[in-house]
Amino acid sequence: MANQRDKPLILVADDEENIRLLLDKVLRAADLDVVTVDNGQKALDYILNHRVAITIMDIRMPKMDGMEVLKRIKAQDPDAIIIMLTAFATIKAAVEAMRDGAFDYLTKPFEIDDLRVSVDRALKVWHLIEENRSLRALVKRNPPNNILCSNNPKMRKIEALLKKIAKSDYTITIYGETGTGKSLLAKAIHEYSNRKDAPFVWLNCAALPEHLIESELFGYEKGAFTGATQQKKGQLEMADKGTLFLDELSILSPSAQGKLLLALQEGEFQRVGGNRPIQVDVRIVAASNQPLKAMVERGEFRADLFYRLNVINLELPPLRERPEDIIPLTHYFISRYSNTENVPMLTPEAARKLLSYHWPGNIRELENVVKQALVLNGNERWMSPEHFVFCEEPIKYDECTLRPNETLKDALTRIERKIIRSVLNDCDNKIAKAAELLGVSVRTIYRHL
Repeated sequence: MANQRDKPLILVADDEENIRLLLDKVLRAADLDVVTVDNGQKALDYILNHRVAITIMDIRMPKMDGMEVLKRIKAQDPDAIIIMLTAFATIKAAVEAMRDGAFDYLTKPFEIDDLRVSVDRALKVWHLIEENRSLRALVKRNPPNNILCSNNPKMRKIEALLKKIAKSDYTITIYGETGTGKSLLAKAIHEYSNRKDAPFVWLNCAALPEHLIESELFGYEKGAFTGATQQKKGQLEMADKGTLFLDELSILSPSAQGKLLLALQEGEFQRVGGNRPIQVDVRIVAASNQPLKAMVERGEFRADLFYRLNVINLELPPLRERPEDIIPLTHYFISRYSNTENVPMLTPEAARKLLSYHWPGNIRELENVVKQALVLNGNERWMSPEHFVFCEEPIKYDECTLRPNETLKDALTRIERKIIRSVLNDCDNKIAKAAELLGVSVRTIYRHL
């Protein structure tokens, strides 16, 4: 049964009635909903059947102790936030609780201010987890496997136009910076079109030497040139009845431009070294990161081909003009490339760093940054700003050289431990202060001790 409350729900589990009453009073005064139980079994049953934001639980309780409840709950929900209470304070018990997943640890008798600080920190994390979960649910319902899954007004207009123009056979030219998703839009056009069951053929003109573009586009006959030992169909012929996507069309040679124009006008072409016309029924979708009209004015692109291609044109905005899409796309790429069941989540600081960057490489750069961040993150639950390294911000390797037989995970753990111990030393071993300075949880500090 789901919790229907609007306020965060706090579960208090303690066998001492005076502790339950005290916590109930303090937490309700903070405008929180509170439920109290007096043993571990009741706590476990309640958590498994309700949406609990934070559990405040005594370690020593009848029927099931708090440590056992902690282990069972964390096995079901690694994100569960649990603050442990005990009158039996030992460093060993604290470290054990933290390693088992406790968020924080308070010793009876505790100060009310300490309780408030701990609960406030826990609520911030809970709100962050809820925000991450909401974004992931949205991404799952509408996975941005194409650039149409967007909250940006310009992209919404393209989406509305797409479904209308896709059904036609008009030639479409897509403009946009490198990495903005031109190929994804071209694929979406094909999938919405009446040609969706026929081939979608992608030719990246920029990836080929100039002297090979014509033979790749139009194919060639046996003996057409040295090395042409057999006949080969070109991409245009292979796309018959379907869609040919010509990426970075602006670099086509004048000769290739002329042959492409003929294919568009007459619906036929000749292979390199051939003299027999080959008829094709192909829809052309072109893409360019250069304005073709300006190239025509400079005499760098055929005007007649430009007008044939430019029947409908779409322009994709760069990612820096789509800030509302950066975090949803980041969550999508994290989910897509994460190798663990418990997909890591973004800290607010990491989200702010991603939003403040100008993304010259656009969506492609974001995808690569997320891949690298997952490697640097290891198996941590939270992705922090230091995990996201941009192309203009190279990784510093001053103390990051791998030792003999040391894995990347071991090296990262060693470096983290060294940093934490250094900060602890500066803070007179005050763990809470060190955690605050490092922007991590107290549990993270304990785990590295």
